[in-house]
Amino acid sequence: MQVNTTRFGTIEIDESELIAFPWGIPGFEELKSYVLLEYKNGPFQWLQSVEEPTVAFVVCPPDVIGLEYRIPESKISLVKLENKADLLVLTIVSFNREKGAMRFHVRSPLIFNAAARLGYQWTIEPEELKTMLIAPGGPPPDME
Repeated sequence: MQVNTTRFGTIEIDESELIAFPWGIPGFEELKSYVLLEYKNGPFQWLQSVEEPTVAFVVCPPDVIGLEYRIPESKISLVKLENKADLLVLTIVSFNREKGAMRFHVRSPLIFNAAARLGYQWTIEPEELKTMLIAPGGPPPDME
């Protein structure tokens, strides 16, 4: 199938590559279908909306910045995960070009069931951060 994008033009993808977000992504609840696109063979990828050409998020695995999540069963069940090997967790990354800075949205990881092609954005409550987010050397100062 063909997908129109503003960043990559029209791309050809197989329907088996589609990822359903039944609840959408907060702020984009009406968009339910996405595809992951590789970016320059690095840790970053694009999560491109199939329905809206202008909507795409830069994402990367949390371990790129040394983070790991303890995901509660209540969140894992939302993506109908049956095999832990099918679990994929990505973090949305935003860029501030004026400041030359990147921001990793660690409080809102994306949880995927790679086998079922289902995704969910989990928003971690501030009081949950210390138990759900594992960072080497402890939580960053702004999380304590």
